[in-house]
Amino acid sequence: MIETERGTATPYGTGAEQVWVLRPTAGEAKSVVVYLHGYGAYLPFAWHLRWMDHLLEKGSIVLFPRYQPGLDDPFVLTPFDLAEGLRTGFDAIEYEGEPVVAAGFSLGAALAVIYAARAEEWGVPPPRSVYSIFPVDPVLVDIELDLSTIEETSVLLLVGDHDEVVGQDGAREILRGLVRLPPSSKRIRVIRTTGDLFADHEAPTAIHDPIVRETFWTPLDRLVEASRED
Repeated sequence: MIETERGTATPYGTGAEQVWVLRPTAGEAKSVVVYLHGYGAYLPFAWHLRWMDHLLEKGSIVLFPRYQPGLDDPFVLTPFDLAEGLRTGFDAIEYEGEPVVAAGFSLGAALAVIYAARAEEWGVPPPRSVYSIFPVDPVLVDIELDLSTIEETSVLLLVGDHDEVVGQDGAREILRGLVRLPPSSKRIRVIRTTGDLFADHEAPTAIHDPIVRETFWTPLDRLVEASRED
């Protein structure tokens, strides 16, 4: 177990099936956030940690699945390891029906949607909302993905107007696949470059910048709060 500023982080499992469980030290957890990292950023102790502590302070348990043994794991293997990591994580927290929100960045942004689509198949609690930041094309991750299974989950997709790594195609592919969600439950938000924020692919990682935190953290906070009201 490792202590963070606002809680503790404990690993469960090994290798690509590992999951880190971050628990708040103050107050009772009122929700679960499943955070899915970008390619290769498989530990919650880089730029993620300050965001994780923020979520702990707001009263969420955070599950941070690894789903990669190293830097050379193909995209198409990650859903299998994610499924095992999620099962391990929900067992570790002795899940009792708390609202779940899935959030992800880049590769993880596509996996957050895949998790929502396959939750029943995987035997894990489905997320009430998905927050997908600059997703890669989900076809690169799960070639048999059927997003029509997502019926009661809201999905918010973010794209950056200067993202030259994944662009906007992945988000638009996801949006097209959400055929059973009403327009009010699925949307793309374009993050536009301003004098205070350059909206390239790495923009969400600059977490010491208050503009970045407001841009990328606040929507997730709102989704978590809304999930607790359902």
